Amino acid sequence: MTFDLETYFARIGLTMCLPTFDGLETLQCAQMASIPFEDVEPFLGRVPDLAPEAVWQKLVAQRRGGYCFELNALFGQALAAVGFSARPILARVRMGAPIGGIRAHLAWIATVNGREWLVDAGFGGPGPFGPLELVIGPHQTVSGSTFRCTSDRQTGETVLERRDGESWLSLFGFDESPFAAVDVQSANYLCTHWPLGAPFPQNLMMSRVGSEAQLSLMNREAKEVTRRGTRSWTIASEAELERTILEEFGLHYDRATIGALWEKLMTGQVGLAA
Repeated sequence: MTFDLETYFARIGLTMCLPTFDGLETLQCAQMASIPFEDVEPFLGRVPDLAPEAVWQKLVAQRRGGYCFELNALFGQALAAVGFSARPILARVRMGAPIGGIRAHLAWIATVNGREWLVDAGFGGPGPFGPLELVIGPHQTVSGSTFRCTSDRQTGETVLERRDGESWLSLFGFDESPFAAVDVQSANYLCTHWPLGAPFPQNLMMSRVGSEAQLSLMNREAKEVTRRGTRSWTIASEAELERTILEEFGLHYDRATIGALWEKLMTGQVGLAA
């Protein structure tokens, strides 16, 4: 299906968006609040289909979520449809490590009135809930969290960092080396089949970030952070997992899939339900 802006807006709760900085911020925040980060397919050993039609069906028509290749593929189509000038980057996730792994994270750099902004609707968890200006050094606060971009002379990468208490947590690093669709497809495959290359085959992860609450799931451990405080709980049954996925995250997965998720969480193996 061809990308339809009106249908996409209905999925993320918008009625319009202009190609301005305010529009860029609104678009990213609306998608992140409405379409969660989740790795159900990679966790079950399935390679997500990155064809535009498949991404549209899964994230928009079927009202599911996805991980960076899917979420930012859809977001990139939305940027273009609204009228933004944007180019993709393929980054190396660090998550605190001094150097990144394979180039396995897709994000965007958008240009608005001559200024460049890093926009990322697909990192999940500690990623920024809004655009960050692509400048080295200055601290930037987004929804109460502080970020900065640094320059790594050893790798030649720009590194996105998030303040973590008194220190900084490196999230990912990137340069602007050219890449092709086959590079994204290769990374997508490795993220599903190579446990050493990405956490997805071994961990069920979900994240939904909104202006009022941040909800996350790591295997059976769930957490919701709001202005009133933090609520944490452990998923104790398949029925509770189903309620969390369907009601808390708003994802439309059937019972067979949820059963396969629960079986792998409990045994480490995927049964016939997958």
